[in-house]
Amino acid sequence: MNFKQKVLKIVSKIPAGSFSSYKKVAKKAGNENASRIVGQILARNKNPKIPCHRVILSNNLVGGYQGKINLAWKKAAILLKEGVIGVIPTDTIYGICTSAFQKNSVEKIYQLRRRNPKKPCIILISSLRDLEEFDIKLKKEQKEFLTKIWPAKISVILKCKSKKFFYLERGTKTLAFRLPKNKFILKILKISGPLVAPSCNIEGKKPAENIKEAKKYFKDRVFYLDKGKIKQKPSTLIDLTKVPFKIIRKGADFRKLKINDRSNL
Repeated sequence: MNFKQKVLKIVSKIPAGSFSSYKKVAKKAGNENASRIVGQILARNKNPKIPCHRVILSNNLVGGYQGKINLAWKKAAILLKEGVIGVIPTDTIYGICTSAFQKNSVEKIYQLRRRNPKKPCIILISSLRDLEEFDIKLKKEQKEFLTKIWPAKISVILKCKSKKFFYLERGTKTLAFRLPKNKFILKILKISGPLVAPSCNIEGKKPAENIKEAKKYFKDRVFYLDKGKIKQKPSTLIDLTKVPFKIIRKGADFRKLKINDRSNL
């Protein structure tokens, strides 16, 4: 078996929800100095059974996909869909994210962040239709409000009565959602599906503004998608479970609510 065959065999055995690095694959294949060659082999691979997206850089940055560095977002999206945990830029700040439908991965985020286990995370979605996947049925006034303000850096709290999402609602019987306007994160969401997306930090600590700061928190336990420094306000948060709707946190896009117009709340 030649080096290329060894590489493809090794990569084919990386399970969904996991990742390796070009350097580790090269070492397993018999030449730890051949990580660049591993990348070239995977870039040319056309076999869909070889999960090339599960191999990232040794510094835990995503790296290119299908031989193109500008497809790093797509590689990240596929990994997230499979339940891998990654630090990615959202429409507000960096978030530590994973698929909202991967229970074990969601629990791991709580462990990594040392997050209050009774506190639900905000979930990013790519359309209003995504709410149906959480068995959420909008009331007329809720739908009218969301249609008016979304997409935006505004998160909303809705009732969630489905027991199968207990691992997300954490006993509160509510979930928080946001439909971003940012085109970059929307591209990811349309592949990954809804993402749990708390801020990138240990609970109580300062949210990471760049990958260097994020790595101080999570080291090599997650992957990283770098978009430079991001310093913005967290999203505005509104409780839609009761009328009138209640503002829980004033953040980004707060002015979009036109607070002086009481009919909006």
